[in-house]
Amino acid sequence: MNPSLFPSKILSIPFITITIFILVTTVVSSTKTISYSDHCNSFVPEAIPTTITYTRFPSLKTLTSHYTGAQNILDPDSLSQRFIQFRPKNRIFKTNTSNTYKTQAQLTFASSNIYHFQSNHSRFDRPLVFNLDGFLSVSTNKLCMVGSANWFSKKGKRLKLDAVLKLNLPELMNINTSLVGGILASLASPHDSDYFEPISMMGFPEVGLLKYKYSLVANEDCNGANGNEHSVARMESLDLCSKVAYQFKIYRLENQSIGYPFLSLYGFQCSLEEKKLRFLVELQNTSYARWYQSFNPNVTLIGDGTWNRAKNELCIVACRILNQTDPLESAHVGDCSIRLTLWFPEVRSIKNTHTTEGQIWSTKKADDVGYFQPIKFQSFDHSSENYGSKYEFTKLEKVRQICPRADVGKREGVVYPSGYSRDMTFDMSVKSRNTNSMGYAFPIFVGNQFYNSYEALDSNFNPWQAATSHTGPMNISYEISFRMLANSTSESESGIPSLPLTKNDRVEISAEGFYDSETGRLCMVGCRNLPSSEKNLKNESFDCEILVQFQFPSTNGNNGSVLMKGSIESLREKTDVLYFDSLNAVSLAYTKLEAMETIWRTDLEIILDLISRTLSCLFIVLQLFHIKKNPDMIPLISVLMMVILTLGYMVPLVLNFEAMFSNTRYFQNIQFEGSGGLLEVNEVIVRIVTMVAFILQFRLLQLTWTKKLGNGDNNGNRKSQWNHEIWTLVVCFPVYIVGGLMMFLTNWKNNDYIISSNRSIWGDLRSYAGLTLDGFLFPQIVLNMFKISKGNALSYLFYIGNTFVRLLPHAYDLYRGQENISRQFHRFYLYANPRADFYSPSWDVFIACGGVAFAVIVFLQQRFGGRFMLPKRFREIVGYERVPVVSNE
Repeated sequence: MNPSLFPSKILSIPFITITIFILVTTVVSSTKTISYSDHCNSFVPEAIPTTITYTRFPSLKTLTSHYTGAQNILDPDSLSQRFIQFRPKNRIFKTNTSNTYKTQAQLTFASSNIYHFQSNHSRFDRPLVFNLDGFLSVSTNKLCMVGSANWFSKKGKRLKLDAVLKLNLPELMNINTSLVGGILASLASPHDSDYFEPISMMGFPEVGLLKYKYSLVANEDCNGANGNEHSVARMESLDLCSKVAYQFKIYRLENQSIGYPFLSLYGFQCSLEEKKLRFLVELQNTSYARWYQSFNPNVTLIGDGTWNRAKNELCIVACRILNQTDPLESAHVGDCSIRLTLWFPEVRSIKNTHTTEGQIWSTKKADDVGYFQPIKFQSFDHSSENYGSKYEFTKLEKVRQICPRADVGKREGVVYPSGYSRDMTFDMSVKSRNTNSMGYAFPIFVGNQFYNSYEALDSNFNPWQAATSHTGPMNISYEISFRMLANSTSESESGIPSLPLTKNDRVEISAEGFYDSETGRLCMVGCRNLPSSEKNLKNESFDCEILVQFQFPSTNGNNGSVLMKGSIESLREKTDVLYFDSLNAVSLAYTKLEAMETIWRTDLEIILDLISRTLSCLFIVLQLFHIKKNPDMIPLISVLMMVILTLGYMVPLVLNFEAMFSNTRYFQNIQFEGSGGLLEVNEVIVRIVTMVAFILQFRLLQLTWTKKLGNGDNNGNRKSQWNHEIWTLVVCFPVYIVGGLMMFLTNWKNNDYIISSNRSIWGDLRSYAGLTLDGFLFPQIVLNMFKISKGNALSYLFYIGNTFVRLLPHAYDLYRGQENISRQFHRFYLYANPRADFYSPSWDVFIACGGVAFAVIVFLQQRFGGRFMLPKRFREIVGYERVPVVSNE
């Protein structure tokens, strides 16, 4: 070792130490520390932690919480999804102050409309999470914590949100003290970019069984009204927690005297020993469950419920949330004057299919504010709940008379679904001459057994063997519901009205009859609950003169059909006021056979589409080489034709641009078993090839356009080059307009002179655009006639090849056959899509003949002249011939 270097090393040690100390000091001083004593001592005094203890304090969960505020950092439009999650850690510290604990927690604000911005300004869903430290005073029921969260502004700027959280968090609770309220306030200056508006929050936490007392509810609390008019199922062995707790139930109110048509119940805590529960009771405008959404404090009640063994009903005492605007101080639960009872009918029938019925009323006096009379409510007819009820078949004899059993439908080797199989539940499209509907059909009872599509299959999705032993006809009951989508109140050409809607804009039919598993035939008599307008006409509540028939496809595909088909008909005379037009139904559900056939067909169509677009790229490249060798032919090419072809490639790219880089198209929600994601990958490849074709076609358009701008005629007159283009546009544009109007008027007439929807008009426009592309040579033919052009302006392979590419989908459509096209599968047609262009046997033949005729005309024009088909005197323009002059010199 060199001694001369040693002293310098010794001297460098203090220097390095001082440097590190300065850097650390700078970093620490630049970091903003949050002082607990500055913000929380007046609420919960700071204490010194001593020993670790393990306990559980109340937490706020998704469905039982709500917040408002912070519009500058959180999306103000997601009110229906605003919820919080407050989760204290179980590991806390005792302190030197009695009944005061030091703890940590996470406060999460979750919403589908909260976005996190990355450095490249892309965004994705992310919750806002605060990590907090603080103290809980059990004696005062107050919690104060400070902490921060990393966040981004709506412009993408990185933020550090420092905040203080103050909550009233009681340890021992009953219904009156169960509300937890608080405020999260920003510690930044109001002019600072990290500042956010205060967030007010409230919720009903689930606590330990020994920390909540059901103080109000008792069996005698629901004796004030009795709406139970039928025998109810006895529930001595009812497991209340498994049947009611942690399930979101929606019920329909009998009338809207309190301003809302639906009522929801969510049991979020249950005591199995006491058979008591805590409920959120909410009035709703829709029949949709608000899973993973916050409650609305303006229409939400908090209640305690208990099971009344004597009456076999569930009794709930509900209270309002008062002073909601001040969650930290005066907000509390009060006005516990609402009562609810729920019971389960013992016997269900075609006119009484509800699994649950109930009643809500107020115990106030009639002249008090907030009083309302008892209102009955009931579950939806298609509810899958089963509380031990039985079904009473009352229409079987009538079904036997209408649908006598015959052996005509039996075929050897054909297997149909069992009455207990999962295929018995299906979505469907319901259609007649003047209505278009979407709905579903759901079995209720098969024989004497309650139908459950999940229990009908084992863990391997095999049919339940005990249930499939029965063959032949079996009793079955159904609930059928569908919503009208178009022309639901119009009349058909015969003047017969369509099926009227109920008050919730749906047609609901209860039906019962026979299902024959040997023929796949389902025949039933149905009843529909009449709207008030029809009740006044007939003085009846139900129309039970309805025939419902379905023919199920075989499970092995030997009967040649993969779709369930059926009909809903009225058995009344046409002169009867309750008579309605027959409705045809087609299933929307995928069977395994349908899914396999759809995957195979989709793969084939993607291959055909890829081949077509690749050929298009090749033909465009050949045309580019052709005009490079023959630049004098460019002025003879129609600019309008090039524009039409360019738009034909551009529009699909614009409408489906996102599909090129992600699988966010229709495969986002529906995945076929066995596809392995190849469908999405193949479709992305097709989009990339389409983009290449668009770039090449755009280049061809650019060359044609610039050449006509740069060159004139033989005399240098540039304007004459565009005169023919203008006249081509003058001829073609009215033809396109007239054709579009004719298509629109035809569609209007077919829809009983009613414009059904904007979606239908858009579909018609898209189909007409496809027809225009099929006849892309029309502008070139017109231009050739005006210019009297002769010569190979277009490469043979370009116009003949593109004609072949445009006609190939129609040839495939003829091969595919119309019987294999199902409207519910239109979204899975990637090639020759029935929703785009005109696809039918007549249109396929017409378009194919037209396309071939256009190609032949262009071929002859380029060989014999643009006006070869006209009489000889119109073929050419007569002009003076220039004769050379001979000089005498």
